[in-house]
Amino acid sequence: DLQGYSNIEAWNISFILSVAGFTWQMNDSHSLFAGIRRIDEDYFNSDGLALFVNSSCGGFPTIVGNFFTPTYPMASMGVHYVYDSERLGVQASLYNGIGSYEFTGRYNIFRVCPKSDGIFALAQAEYRHQNSHYFLGASVHDWDVLLLRERKLRPSVWTYAEQALSKRLTLLAAYSHAFSNDEVCNNFYGIGGRYACKNLEFGLFSDYTRILEIDEWATELTCKLGLSNSLSLQPALHIIKTDNETQCIGMMRLNISL
Repeated sequence: DLQGYSNIEAWNISFILSVAGFTWQMNDSHSLFAGIRRIDEDYFNSDGLALFVNSSCGGFPTIVGNFFTPTYPMASMGVHYVYDSERLGVQASLYNGIGSYEFTGRYNIFRVCPKSDGIFALAQAEYRHQNSHYFLGASVHDWDVLLLRERKLRPSVWTYAEQALSKRLTLLAAYSHAFSNDEVCNNFYGIGGRYACKNLEFGLFSDYTRILEIDEWATELTCKLGLSNSLSLQPALHIIKTDNETQCIGMMRLNISL
């Protein structure tokens, strides 16, 4: 698989720092954070996308697949601004260009080096209407971690919608595009649905992308069973077709909320 079938799939790390900093709550609508943070703390974590465990729902590959962005398990120093009202939400972030999880060394998590690491900026607007949510965002990066391409501004855009058909059923649709022709991934398409009934949530999401000139379809079927206010059990089935090879992966996740 090219996208990663789990959004917590990573190498073994004994300890990481994901969020640490200071928040200034200016008033009921405006806030500003400064410190260590990662983008999946704020972006791509709506109620619909957050149900699914595949990695692309936690960050579209046109953004997180092309750069070493501050996405789990990596984070970066940065600032994050939020405006929130009843119908409209706007957020914007500016990060050091390379995400990391190390505490020492050249590429440690505390670096702020735009000259050598570049910068990573992103912003997103959300509109809410009758339990439906509509998102439009954009990002820009100006550094290539592989040093194989020209250093230039590399913009990406994304949009996705969570359309409520009833109190229980929500449809999801997503699209993202990276504009530079030499990116690893240029387009991402996804469609799915979420059904909630008492302490059960069912989800189906299928997406297509092309990474390194290889086509990949990935479909996830998942169910989240709430056992208590702090405990839930979530099985998931992934069907991944990469070129002409198809594989099925089953997983079981236990979620504990403290």
